[in-house]
This record gives sequence, C-alpha cells and structure tokens, in this order.
Amino acid sequence: MSKTILLNQNWIFSKEGHDEPVTLPHTWNAIDGQDGGNDYYRGTCCYTTVLPDIVLPENGRAVLQFDAVAMTAEVYLNEQKLAEHKGGYSAFCVDITDALRNGSNLLRVNVDNSDNDTVYPQKADFTFYGGIYRDVSLLVVNRNHIALDYLGGPGVQITPTVNGANADIEVKTWMEGDGEVEFSIYDAAGAEVLTGKGRDTTVTLEHPHLWDGVRDPYLYTCAVRLVLNG
Repeated sequence: MSKTILLNQNWIFSKEGHDEPVTLPHTWNAIDGQDGGNDYYRGTCCYTTVLPDIVLPENGRAVLQFDAVAMTAEVYLNEQKLAEHKGGYSAFCVDITDALRNGSNLLRVNVDNSDNDTVYPQKADFTFYGGIYRDVSLLVVNRNHIALDYLGGPGVQITPTVNGANADIEVKTWMEGDGEVEFSIYDAAGAEVLTGKGRDTTVTLEHPHLWDGVRDPYLYTCAVRLVLNG
C-alpha cells in the first residue's frame, strides 16, 4: 500500500535575508514578473519546512515528489544534499529514506531562476518565474514499486499503434525492487477488454473503437499493477 501526503503548507520563504511564511504553489515573481518589463528578480531563493512525522512500514521508502520547480532546484534534508534538478517544467522525485532521522526533519530547497545557459529554454516571450510553483508531496511506498522517478513520469509508457483493423498496444513499465507486472485495458464503459503480464509486453486489440477528435472522443484506459510474490 502507498500513502500520499500533500506538503503545500507551513513553508518559510527566504529572499535576500528576508523570511516570510508562504503556501505552495508559490513564485517570487508574482508582482514584478507581470509588469511587462525585463527587470524582474532572477536569483537564488530558499524554501524550508519541517516534515511531518514519518512512520515507514517494514521495507518502506519515503519519496518526495516535486511537480515542478523553476528553474533549478537543490534538495537538502537535515542539511544533507540529496538531489539537484535542472529544468522548470518537469516533475522529479527524491528518495529521502536513508537521510531521515528520528524526530524533526528539516527540508530545504534552494531554487534558482538566474539566467543559465545549461537550462532550457534560453529565450522566450514569457517571464522565467522562480519558485516552487506546483505541488510537493511525500510518498510512502513499499520498497517494491513502480518507478517514481523515471524521467519525471509515472514509470509506465503505453504506445498504441493502429495495424490494419487492429491495434497493437505496447505497455512498458519501469520498477524498483521485485514483483510481477500485470495490466488490464478497459473500454470507455469500464469493461475489461484485454489483460497482459510483463515489464515490456505488446497485446493486440481487435477492431478498436478509434478516437475521432471532438466528434467521437473515445478513450480506453490501461491500469498497471505490481503484484508482490508472497
């Protein structure tokens, strides 16, 4: 079983020696970034919070999920640097299990939106806002789990290919630890139409009902499960 705790409350934001309480999502360019000029603040600021008490189950892992931080982020727990992420428009995860200690755990995130020639994009017709501008969550998961930090995605890639009257559906899953991957495909009414097993498996759906834009926005759903042995 997994558990998700939203961490948007009780943050302290620090900019040039000034501290203030904030709630996420947050940007320090909310005012100076919308006046049409190019003189908005670009630099490094800091966000800190104390994590809630974390009780891990046996073989459990604690993972922070950042839905987006602009433009680069350094993540520290109890002043130990655990991760660095470049890019303001993608999610990323940080496993904090081994850095946790009994009692209080201080999380600090250094965020930088300075002009940086190693972070895309370089030029744009919009403001390069700085801040933790999407949700932050604490995930408590079993050590065996579908990968949380695979390229900022959910750890599952589904690729359908129309092949004549049928559709070949490739389901790829990245995982941590042990277990067997199973999946089911459901039609728009919720009926199961296909099943499969394996981390990289292709199944064939005969005579699929194809998406046709706003005239017929038909969707299938794929549910992927990690089944633990024993």
